[in-house]
Amino acid sequence: MNEVSVTKPYQRRRRFSGEFKAQIVAQCLAPGASVSRISLDNVLNANMVRRWMSEAQRADKTPEFVPVKLPAATSAPSNPSVSDKRSTIRIEIPRAGGAVVVEWPAEQAHQCAALLRDLLG
Repeated sequence: MNEVSVTKPYQRRRRFSGEFKAQIVAQCLAPGASVSRISLDNVLNANMVRRWMSEAQRADKTPEFVPVKLPAATSAPSNPSVSDKRSTIRIEIPRAGGAVVVEWPAEQAHQCAALLRDLLG
């Protein structure tokens, strides 16, 4: 018995530029557009296009760090209670059951910024 098996040559995974992905996502987000139809027209897998769409939406929602400008340090006032208030960073976050209050020494503002980056990022 003679058998001949034919195997397909290895096909490399196609890579698409960010510009091409953005163009396809924009077409899919148009009113009345069909992701399946656009995928077929461009010889793409519809699941891959849907993943591009969700990645694009996540990228739009990524929060960015906003730097806080602190006033220049001045000499300490004679009243100690005023001195304590000026040397403390106070962050108040309202919540349903109350508020979360964080007080941080102003001298360690860089550590406070790192904490906020970790919490928000």
